[in-house]
Amino acid sequence: METKRLAGKVAIITGSTGEMGEVMAAKMAKEGASVVISGRNESVGKVITNGILDSGGKSHFIKADVSIPEDCHRLIDESINHFGKVDILINNAAHLGEFDFEKLQPQEWDSVFATNIRGPMLCCQRIIPHFKRQRSGCIINIGTTTIYKAASSQMERLAYVSSKGALLTFTKHMARSLASDQIRSNWITVGWVATRGELSLRKTTSEDIENEFASRLPMGRLEKPEEIASGVIYLASDEATHVTGCELNISGAMWV
Repeated sequence: METKRLAGKVAIITGSTGEMGEVMAAKMAKEGASVVISGRNESVGKVITNGILDSGGKSHFIKADVSIPEDCHRLIDESINHFGKVDILINNAAHLGEFDFEKLQPQEWDSVFATNIRGPMLCCQRIIPHFKRQRSGCIINIGTTTIYKAASSQMERLAYVSSKGALLTFTKHMARSLASDQIRSNWITVGWVATRGELSLRKTTSEDIENEFASRLPMGRLEKPEEIASGVIYLASDEATHVTGCELNISGAMWV
């Protein structure tokens, strides 16, 4: 009988009431992980959690908004209390934020940074002592291709891009600083993903996007959430025990 790749591991996924986090959770549970679903939408979170439980997996929902410091600490503490330990932290929650830069208010800038970099920092700050005690831990930060290439069209997303650039720097320094404690810190570069939210925002279909923006899609299509989840499973598994400080590029060559 084939051993599941995440058997016995416990994972927290922030922002897992959104589609990409939901897919990560479902795939990780199938690989044997106990999964903490976390997000602001309690009704959606409970549906996702119950779906995993009904499929024979292990899951628990904790309502949390990572832009709120107290929620970050409570998320970590309740997860450890519920499952007895945590092995994997996936900082997936994100606030896109689109603002006219010339009218951008400090509180709008701060709201993006609160979710995209301060939230991951606070979650890591709380969980690292636990990881150190057990002499193992895996942090996976979800990134974006947009930090690598400047474009005038990205000015309205400058807060988002800047916050994700900070998250990459954070990832690298955590990897080097925590390596001796057997704590790994990695980043996944995500390109253009065909989530329900993306398609709803653009009021279109993935096929229409692929036709309209063919020149920006080297492999001719948008990414699937399942492809990002597969990268997460690899980095979280024992196959990657010596992989840290890595930028795993799952963008279909949108950035090379």
